This record gives sequence, C-alpha cells and structure tokens, in this order.
Amino acid sequence: QGRRARAASTLPFRPRASRGAPPRTSAMAATGCDEEAWLYDGVDTGFARNLRRGTFTRISDGPKAHRNDVWMRKTIVAPLAAAALVVVGYAIISAAPKAAMAMSQASDTVEEAAAAKPAAAKVTAEVPGSSCPGADEQGNCAKSKCCKEPGQRCFAKNEFWAECMSDCVPGPNLLDVGSIDPWSCKALGEVAPGEPKKCAAQGANCAAAQCCEELSMQCYAKNDTYGTCKPACVPGMDLGDADDWKPWTCKELGPRSKSPAEWIPKKCAHSFENCVTSQCCGETGMQCYLQNPYYGQCKSYCTPTQWDKCNTIGPRTPKLASAIMNSKGKVGPWVEKRCAKGWGNCASSKCCAAVGTTCYSKDSNYAACRATCNSSAIDPSDNSTWECKELGPRSYGLATKGYPSLYCITLYMPEHYEGPLLKSVLKRNAGIFQCDGYDVFAATNDTLGVSADGITVESLIIPKINVGLSQDGTAGNAKLFMAVWDKVIAGGRHQFYDWTVKADPDAVVLPWRLRSHMEAHVGEHVYVVNCNKVPNSPNFPMMFGALEVFSLASMLSYAASSWKCGQQLPWKMWGEDYYMTHCMDFIGVGRISDFGVLGDNMCLGANCADSNIASFHPFKTESDWHACWDTANGHPPTITFKRLQQ
Repeated sequence: QGRRARAASTLPFRPRASRGAPPRTSAMAATGCDEEAWLYDGVDTGFARNLRRGTFTRISDGPKAHRNDVWMRKTIVAPLAAAALVVVGYAIISAAPKAAMAMSQASDTVEEAAAAKPAAAKVTAEVPGSSCPGADEQGNCAKSKCCKEPGQRCFAKNEFWAECMSDCVPGPNLLDVGSIDPWSCKALGEVAPGEPKKCAAQGANCAAAQCCEELSMQCYAKNDTYGTCKPACVPGMDLGDADDWKPWTCKELGPRSKSPAEWIPKKCAHSFENCVTSQCCGETGMQCYLQNPYYGQCKSYCTPTQWDKCNTIGPRTPKLASAIMNSKGKVGPWVEKRCAKGWGNCASSKCCAAVGTTCYSKDSNYAACRATCNSSAIDPSDNSTWECKELGPRSYGLATKGYPSLYCITLYMPEHYEGPLLKSVLKRNAGIFQCDGYDVFAATNDTLGVSADGITVESLIIPKINVGLSQDGTAGNAKLFMAVWDKVIAGGRHQFYDWTVKADPDAVVLPWRLRSHMEAHVGEHVYVVNCNKVPNSPNFPMMFGALEVFSLASMLSYAASSWKCGQQLPWKMWGEDYYMTHCMDFIGVGRISDFGVLGDNMCLGANCADSNIASFHPFKTESDWHACWDTANGHPPTITFKRLQQ
C-alpha cells in the first residue's frame, strides 16, 4: 500500500508525444486489451487511457479469473510557485500473483518518474494559464473557447463551430456566410479582457483605426494621413470626398468589415409570409414580429395593440451586401459648384453633374460630359474624331443630402392656403425642401423665403390655364400639369438627379424614407404606382397625384416622347395623375408597385405614425401638416406655429 501511495503521489503528467508505446503487460494479456487502444502513463499498474475517446477507464475485459478492476481519477493541481498538471491515479488491485508482479515492475518506473518531476513542472510553467490561442485559421474558436480581440467572446453555433463576436442573438446569424442554420449562442469561455477596439464610423477618418464600424466597408486611404470607410474605391478623384477633388490612392488599410450573407433574400421570409420558421426577414430593415408562437410577419416596426406585445424572433435585417456595394452616398459640396453641367467644356474640372455621365476628352483642349463615347465616330461639327479618354469618375448626380438623389417639385397657388403653408414648411426646412434639389411652380410671381441651403425660393412661372372637371369628379387639370412638365423638361434639372418627385403642397414628404424605397430601383426605366384602392378595377393599381415618382430614365423618355401623349391620348377630361399614368404606359415606361411611398386618405388612409410610409396626404392647415411631420419624426414640435407665421 505504501509503495502504491508513493507511486500515485509522484506520478508526473507528460505530453502524449513524450510517452512511448507501453509493452504488452501481463494485465493486458490477461484481459485481452488491445495495446494500440490504451496508453499507460509510463507505469504498468493497470492505469489506462482510451486513446479513441481521450478518457481514463478501468480494465474489466477478459476472463473473470484475471479481471482487474482498476479505476482512475484525474486531478489537476495548480501550485502557487508554478502551474503544473499532475495526473493522479488510484487503483484497487485484486489479490493475484500476476497483479503482484505488475506492482513490482511499477515500483522501479515510479521512482524514475519521481526524479523527472521537476523537469515536467518547468515545462508547464512556461505556458501561462491566461494565454489564449484564439480562433483557428478558419475563424473557429470551438476548440480554444477563447478570443484574442479585447471585448469579444467565443459564441457557439453548434458543437463543431463557434466564432469570436461582441454579442450573439440565438437563431439565424445574418453574417454567417455558411448557412441559415440557427446559432445556439452558447458562450464558450469568458470575454477577452481589455478595451474593445473602436472602429471608424461612416465619414470619419479611419487611417488610425484601420477598420470600419459599418458592414461591408473597407478603410481606403486618400493619402498618408487620411482615409474613410467605403464599399469600393477607384484611384483618382472621388465625388464623395467631403473636402475637395484631390485624388485618392485607394490603398486598403486593415481588413474589410463583415458582410451580410448572400442567402438572406433567398432563405428568409418576405412580406406577408410567416417568418416563425426562418426567424429572419429577406428585406433590409425588417424584423420578424410574433403575433403568437406559431405566426409572425416581417415589419419595419410593430404596434403593440396590433401585435400583442410585439415580441421579436431573430435579428433585424441589415442592408444587404449587394445594395451596399451599389450605394454611392452623398457627393461633396464642391461637386455642384465645380463639375460641368450640360455640354460645357469639362477639360479643367474633369467631372460632371448629370447622372451617368463622364468627362470624355476630344483632344488636349476640349472635353465634354457624355454617357458614352465612340472614338471611331465622326463628329459632324468639324468632321473629326474624339480621343474618348475618361478624365474623371462617372457621375451619380447631385446627391448632396443623401443617396439616391431626389429632385422635388410642387405646383401651388400663392394666394390660397398653399402659399402660407409652403412658407411655414420652408422655414422649418421640412418636406420637399429636404430633397437634394427642389423647385416650386405657380401662375404668379411669389417668393417663399430663403431655404436652409441659402437658396432664395421663388416661383417658376407657368401659363394660367383653366381647370375643369375630370371624368372621375376630380380636377380636370391634365393640361395644367402638361405645362408644368414642359417647364421641368426645359429647365433640365431632372438630369442631375436619380428621381424626379412631384408632390402636392399639402403632402407631408419625408425624403429620407423615400430614398430607402427607391434605392433598389436606381437606374431602372420605371415610374411608381402607389395606390390599389380598388383591386378589381382596370384602373388600379394607379399613381395617385399627391406623390408622383419618376426615374431619370423615365423622365428622359417623357422628354423625348410626351408629344405622342398630347396628340394620341384623349386626355382633355383627365386628371393629371390619370394622364401621367397612361402617358408613361403609352410611351413604354415600366411600372413598379410600391404602396409604401404614400399614405393617402383619398386611397387607403394616412397614418402619420407608420414608419414605413414615405409621405402622407392631405394636411391642408399648418397645424395639421406640422403635427403629422412631428408624429412621423417621433418627436414633439421644435417650433411653434405662431413663430412660423411671423
């Protein structure tokens, strides 16, 4: 017993690589044990470790006469002087001659092990207990159960895969490029100590941090001291540079931030689908809200009275990677002042204002903004050809406040309620005056005031045209608005913006929401139908005139072919929205149905608290208009109506 106790107390732990294959012992022969499946820790005492499972096990196979009931306990002792792992075995050996012989052989081995103990302690002391290998090369921390980055923790997807993250929401991980399979989000280990690394926000200088806060972004350098986070970068002039037009090197600084998985729009639920099974939504900004444990819908927001307690399941969908890569952001304030408009010489500025155009050189002295350039084509003005060298970037318009860019217009009567209403909206810098560009039209001269952009807003004059009664009992004002659209085309400003938006004066327009609705359709040859009040009618869905939205391509088609509508359509008894709907269809412009761009009491109602709707109509008094604006923005009025009137 004493010799066995000394053996257990002095038995050292040694790495598996240092252990030789043990000889086939009498105990192994008696039990019929496979020596390749068992490993003795240098001592022939019946203490065995199953290499297939990594566990210590008693030997109890073979004939009963020779069965050895051996149990192993593994104890880890951490002395204060050094961190050492000691495997302690305890065995109860049956009284048998062969077992006694095995104990005799073990005695000599234990003495050698005791002499080697200091060296083993030295090896383990070199590896601090707090050291963390972090995730492996594939980013899997399931084995290490720890993270190197401060503030991160290892969260499990399943028993085989885990990643280092700052937090984790059980269910589908929309940043998991592998699959939609849910994450358990079981925390493995502790949060890595230290202050989390702070990455640069959009628009901030990322040269020092060399990482980006937003998804799908890369820190690109302009020069040695400045860089910003962008989805992509082309060396040279950057129209999105807030400071100037000096060229960018576009050197990548640090890693690209994670991107949403490509499977989201394919695997996750869409509008009016039950999202309980997928636990995710396939559209940007949507969240799965539960009505009960078995049914839920993807919504941008939830009203507790309608959806019980508005419990959520899964994450809110971020902006998809494809949309981020196509998004351009705002242009620098210098673009509108510096870049060429129309067909002027852009050889000096090397940039253009019109959407989709590039500054192409004809020769060393002259260049012009064009959508395309053919170096083999003959210029009829002087019977010469063009070099067609691109001198600068392709323009994405005058997106001075947001992307995509909006050009908003309205027609009003200054002498009626519409004049004072628009003046109050301008003073508050609200409604259409938050669009990137705007114009107001009237039959008489009028000045609304000075906008927050420093622009004196004056009416653009159109002819006085009598308005009759349309076929549906509304204003027969098709001819009046045909004159407005002629004025818009003649002015040419629509060429500088992705979308042209006509709004009624009593419509509460929220441009940032309208951008989010229209961004996915930039560049398409379309207009928007926004009301489906009578689904079975041949006239629905149609475009209600409180908010009319046209892409740049559709406006260019209208500019080229509107004469066909005037000559070949029976428009005289039509309202202007009915006319524009049928004219766009007639000249081959496509439709997109978006019933979220307008909430209209003339259609299906106007709930100013609905955060998915981009405009509301009609609100004819100043108090009603601004109350709706405040409700839509989710905050109390910041300016009293009395002050607005002063």
